[in-house]
Amino acid sequence: MPRLIRETVAELMEHSPRRAGATRPALFRIYRIHEAIAAGGFPNCSKLAALLEVTPKTIQRDITYMRDMLHLPIDYDAVQHGFHYTRDTSDFPIFETTADQLAGLFLARTALESVRNTPLATTMREVFAKLTQGIEGRVSFSWADLDETFSRKTVEAQPRDVKLFGQLADAVMKRLEVTFSYRKLGADSSESRRVRPYHLGEVEGGWYLIAHDLERSELRTFALPRLTRLKLTTKTFDRPINFNGRDHLSRSFGVWSVAGDSTRHLVRVELIGYAAQLATERRWHPSQELTTLNAKGSRVEVRFEVGRLEEVLRWVLSFGRQAKVLVPPELSRMVKDELAAMQD
Repeated sequence: MPRLIRETVAELMEHSPRRAGATRPALFRIYRIHEAIAAGGFPNCSKLAALLEVTPKTIQRDITYMRDMLHLPIDYDAVQHGFHYTRDTSDFPIFETTADQLAGLFLARTALESVRNTPLATTMREVFAKLTQGIEGRVSFSWADLDETFSRKTVEAQPRDVKLFGQLADAVMKRLEVTFSYRKLGADSSESRRVRPYHLGEVEGGWYLIAHDLERSELRTFALPRLTRLKLTTKTFDRPINFNGRDHLSRSFGVWSVAGDSTRHLVRVELIGYAAQLATERRWHPSQELTTLNAKGSRVEVRFEVGRLEEVLRWVLSFGRQAKVLVPPELSRMVKDELAAMQD
């Protein structure tokens, strides 16, 4: 087992049931106490101590820390003889997350690939779901990849990218404007950008920043490996209430999108042979639908709706003669033009 996973398990997982209270860290206890209080039932120190196998004094110290340091609205009800919350805490970010901690989560998510399809993967996925509840909607981790039944080769994270991810995630969380140099794909030089970072998303193993470009006055998507000289400013901003990072990414087949462009293309592609088999195993887009065209399942039709066709073109070409575009006509023309250009 990789060292990172061993350390993560040691800090986040409970050990033997008999001595669990002695080995669980405060982080684990605080989450369990928070869950118990949020569920109702007015748990008191004695009940929580029995649940976590620690002393009531330990629970009282944790409660005091949660109230005074984390500012959770905990109160004691003398009639019910237990603790309760005085207001809703469903969206409360339990912990202040630093750039280094976010970078650690990035590395841990990558390390989890090695425990796919094992009992540990299920447990670790539940643990990380709790740890990341405060950043949900602002940073998209593909934890669901652990549920896939086929292997997935991911791009190895470079040390520079890990540090960059942590800094950008910090800016997204704190809503700080950032500046950086960015070299567009195929460009000869970099350009200076000042943006408001809205969301970090992982697509096909690559990380992308969705941000409002202040000079261009529109949303742009930036690949982290092509981003350098990052600086966080002290200027804050309010993220638009109607912005949703996952929805933004779902408009395209990959990461390409155009701000304000509501165009949608219905794509229908017939796949045969090995491509048809892959289509039964993989989901390339949230709107994907599959129809089997013969008894053997060697011919299928894949349908989905996207905003841009460029990355669909790349996907179609990757299957060669195993793929045939049915609609839209624009995509069919793009395939023919690309094949003709490849022969010139």
